[in-house]
Amino acid sequence: MSVKTRRKFFGSLAGAALLYPLVASCKGKLFMSNEIVLSVVLFNYVNRPIFEVLLNGSDIGGAMAYGGGGGIMTGETIPFGAQTLSWRLSGPEGTPRNGDTVMAKNALAIGKNQVPPNSRYLGVHIYPDDTAEFTFSQYIPEVSPRGETILAEVRKRGR
Repeated sequence: MSVKTRRKFFGSLAGAALLYPLVASCKGKLFMSNEIVLSVVLFNYVNRPIFEVLLNGSDIGGAMAYGGGGGIMTGETIPFGAQTLSWRLSGPEGTPRNGDTVMAKNALAIGKNQVPPNSRYLGVHIYPDDTAEFTFSQYIPEVSPRGETILAEVRKRGR
């Protein structure tokens, strides 16, 4: 083995040895992304339509009153961490707060460990008390348990 070949070999070996502690300290997550791409389904449990629903500034649609879905927005890139969610209120002319922008009162966050494996959908559930909830699903999300309670009460009252 020539001197030049030995230098290359030992140089490569030393470089790999120096990188090992970095890779080991990351527990294999050296190249993990800080975001996730999901399809978003919107659920509205408010007694009026909502529009301009923004998740981190990205428009995810609008929805009719009481559970009316707003369709599916595919391929939404969502960063892990704290989330911002806002929506605008609609309704018949003269309805209080018409056109007002509402920010979710509760803190919303998505952690890497919070998203179950094989999740493809994010359910965004908006409630009458100006709070919201996220749910994750491999398939199109269902109405949330809290949303089902609200909708059952609405059906009981005859809307």
